[in-house]
Formats: sequence, structure tokens, C-alpha cells
Amino acid sequence: MATMEPDAAAPLAPPAPITNKELAPTSSPASPVPVVKKRRVERRDRLRKSALCKHFDKPGGSPFPNCKFAHGRAEVSDSDSHSVAAQRKLIRDQAIQRTQEQFQTVDEGAVTSRRRGTMIERYYTEMFSCDRKGKPMEDQYVHMHSNRLCVVGVTESHPVMMEELVSVEFTQNVLDSRVTGKKKKGGRFMLPNTVLCVLKCKSGREFTLYSCIRGTLIEVNDRLRKEPELLKQKHKSDGYLVIIQPKKVEVAEIQESLLSKNEYQQFRAISKANTEFGASTPAEVTADNTTKED
Repeated sequence: MATMEPDAAAPLAPPAPITNKELAPTSSPASPVPVVKKRRVERRDRLRKSALCKHFDKPGGSPFPNCKFAHGRAEVSDSDSHSVAAQRKLIRDQAIQRTQEQFQTVDEGAVTSRRRGTMIERYYTEMFSCDRKGKPMEDQYVHMHSNRLCVVGVTESHPVMMEELVSVEFTQNVLDSRVTGKKKKGGRFMLPNTVLCVLKCKSGREFTLYSCIRGTLIEVNDRLRKEPELLKQKHKSDGYLVIIQPKKVEVAEIQESLLSKNEYQQFRAISKANTEFGASTPAEVTADNTTKED
């Protein structure tokens, strides 16, 4: 019986020609080069020779050829207002000035036995940010304590003071911030235009509030979520928004970017006489003047 032979295998197709593209060595995409922040470079140049080098008095001297620190007391330059030493001195001088003024009257300058002003005037440097994002009268305050902690809140001239507040809704980024330890590490870093919360009023109007300064978020006032009216009733104390801790080297920069109390009063044309009569907002001042004219 004849056996059937298997079919002959079909001829193989010729291999495809190898192109130059396939011969080129495969390389992984280059990792992005870390870009040094321009702000950090400018700060380092500004703080050049503002502190003593730790190695200049050693036998071998400083091991760094381009050392940016001073090699001796004669080279220390702390005249720059942005140096660490100058900013610490700035905070101390402001605290001493507040201590000297709290026992003096405004008119005669005589020393009295009663303390003058409120707790904020005695222990905080008051600063203000006007017309946030170009919106008129939407002002916020930043009160800086002598320990650098800044309390951020809403001024009495803000339009929300004329509305019936329904809720204070903090952003999720703010609510998720957590700090741990004595040095308060782990908090979210805020920028001047970082949104803190949105105020919703009964009339349908909404107001967005910002952090106003750079720094680490230390604390959020959770009471405002349950008691939103605190923001209007006690806007300088229990109605604050957040507490932010700026960097040591940015204290002077923050104070330069905001208005002082006197500058803010001049900007808003609020005189001390109008404040004594109870006109706490520019709208009330205008209403009082209109009533007197009539």
C-alpha cells in the first residue's frame, strides 16, 4: 500500500529589509532637567554675604570656591532689608514699638496706666490686601504676630458684610491640609492667589477669598462651616479664615507687598473721626455724609 508523502513545505517569504530606523539604538526619553526656580535664585543672590561662613575660620578655609557667605565680620552685609538678620530685627522692632505705644494716648503722648487699643493693635502688625483680583471693595486683612504667624480674614469694608451669609465653603485643598509635630510640618503651601473658600449669600451672590500671602497653612477655622455668621459678627477674632506661617526670608517681602494700617485708611478714606462715630465701612461713611447734607 502506497503511503502518501507529506506536502512539501511552502517556500518561506524573504525577510523584510531592515531599515535605518530599526537599526537606530532605542533610547529612553530624556528626563526633564530640573529647573531652578527663579524666585529661589534671586533670593540667594539677594542674601549674598549676609551671614558668616561656617568653614572660613578652619585651617583649610572654606572648601567651596564660590562661597556666598561672608569670611569675617567685616564682610557681613546685613543692611539689606531682605536678609535674615534684618527681617528678625524688623519683627523685634515692631514688637517693641507696639509695647511702647500701648500705654500712651494718641493726642498728648502722655504715659497712662490703662492700655490703649485692642489686642490686635498691641500684638499684631496689621496689613491689608485691597481689591483682590480687581474686584472693588473686596479687601482682606493679614495680621502678623511677632512669631511670624499670620491670621487671614475679611475686612469690615467687604461687600459680604452687607449680605446675609448662608455658608462658608472651604476648598478641598484647604480641608485636606494636615500639620504634625511641634514644628507644624506637612501643611499645604499657599500662594497669594490660592483660593481659600467661597462665601455664599442668601441673595445668590458669591465671594471668593484668597490666602493673600505665601506660606504654609497651619490652621483652618472649622467653626465657620457650622457658624458662618461668625465671619461677620467677629471678623477680627473668632471669624478669621486661616492661619499661615510664611518663610523667615519672606517676612519683609510680604510686608512690602501689602498695605499698612495707615496706608489702608488713606486708601479707603476712613478717618479716625468717622470710626469714633461708628461708621465702620465706607458705605456707612457715605450714607452718613448724605444724611447730613439732606
